[in-house]
Amino acid sequence: MDTSYQASSSSVPTKKPDLKRKLVVVGDGGCGKTCLLIVYAENRFPEAYIPTVFENYVTQVHFEGKEVELALWDTAGQEEYDRLRPLSYPESDVILIVFSIDFPTSLANVQDKWYPEVAHFCEGTPLILVGTKIDLRGDEQTKRMLGAQGQKAVSSQQGAAVAKEIGAKYIECSAKTGQGVRDVFNLALKESMKGMWGKIVKRRPPCVVI
Repeated sequence: MDTSYQASSSSVPTKKPDLKRKLVVVGDGGCGKTCLLIVYAENRFPEAYIPTVFENYVTQVHFEGKEVELALWDTAGQEEYDRLRPLSYPESDVILIVFSIDFPTSLANVQDKWYPEVAHFCEGTPLILVGTKIDLRGDEQTKRMLGAQGQKAVSSQQGAAVAKEIGAKYIECSAKTGQGVRDVFNLALKESMKGMWGKIVKRRPPCVVI
């Protein structure tokens, strides 16, 4: 079956949608959340970095024979927005947790911050872990910068291992080159239709003896 989609203008839907789906994107600041959404919704890559407070994009896609109105909710990753961000979560159909492969700390924060937060507010919602900026994995300047800090770019295996730990699907992309962007949203649409499949399951934190 051809499960590809075609995005249409967000301002002038071509047909009345058969379905509506809400997708929320979370993750550390600067990891490429906004770029990912803009490349998908507007087919352009924003060169300047503008920290997000809150943005909402709506686009219409043709997916598996249906017209789907897809609301894309961008969120701020900075700590000062921790109290505001949960307002984005109600009635979400799928959650994307984003980290950047050139910023290993952002992957660590998936387990330390982002998974616990979405598991609390969005229990029962399909979850996808997205590794961004994969074009930098082979970039020599990125290798040097990370090497100077005793680090390496996050590998696909490392990302997949974290996804398995939190019960998420795993996928990678580059908003700058466009590689994998279509696949991210194709997977998100699939997961949003599955209901019980891919649900977030709260996991007990490990016991700590002090």
